[in-house]
Order: sequence, then structure tokens, then C-alpha cells
Amino acid sequence: MGVFGKLFGGKQKENKEADEKYVESIITSGDGEPLAVSNSNVMYAGYNELGGYYYLQTFTIGRLKTKTKNGAKLLIEGNDYTLSLNSDMQEFECDPAHPLEGYVTKIDFEIEKSAVEKLKRSTMKQLTLSVMKKEVVFTVRPEKE
Repeated sequence: MGVFGKLFGGKQKENKEADEKYVESIITSGDGEPLAVSNSNVMYAGYNELGGYYYLQTFTIGRLKTKTKNGAKLLIEGNDYTLSLNSDMQEFECDPAHPLEGYVTKIDFEIEKSAVEKLKRSTMKQLTLSVMKKEVVFTVRPEKE
């Protein structure tokens, strides 16, 4: 390990452990099983149908703090598919999440009925949320039995 590794390596390990504890505290304090996790965020998701239109509703809880008028994109990568979804609303912002010292971001994404039937937790690998100039990569958690 070089001089910089000795100086900064321990800090990175501490940050990773702190992030893991933070994510775990979100999961244990929430209701239900999250769909996916990133290094400092947890995503819950569900489907909704309104007037023949389908939506993937997401709630991201964690350190992501954003406010935009340009919408967001969600890239879903699965075993044999890739879907790119656009947010239903262009303008949204995060709300503080007390006592978690983080933020809650609710974003609905437009989705086709055929895509809803294709998406299953067991076939999803990764989700990438792009909002403003930020990209958050989530790993899908396996469903608990």
C-alpha cells in the first residue's frame, strides 16, 4: 500500500461501513421489502394503473438530494432486457426524512402494460436513476422467501 493508500485508504473503508449501516437503518425502519439499494440510498417501488395508463411508482430514501424541472430517467437492466423509463412529472424535489438524516424522493415513471408484465424482481439486475447531473446505481435485492 502506497503513502496515499495509507493516508486515505482507511477513510474509504470507514465511509463504506458507515454507508452500509445507514442503508441498513433505512431498511429496518421501513415497511416492506425494498426493491434495490445503492451505496447510500434505498428504493421501494410498485405499480399503479390509472385510466389505462401504467406507472412505476418509486420512493427513494437516502442521501440523494435533488430538485429539478427537467424530470428523471430510470434505466432498468434485466436478464434479457433493458428498459428506459421517463418520469411522469418534469418537476419534483426531495423532502427531508427525519430522523434518518436523509431525503425522500417520490418519482412516478410512465411504463407500458407489456413492460409491466415483463418486469419481475427475479429477472432484474440493476436500476440506474438519472436526475440532473446525478446518477445513482441500485442493485436489485433478491426477494425474501
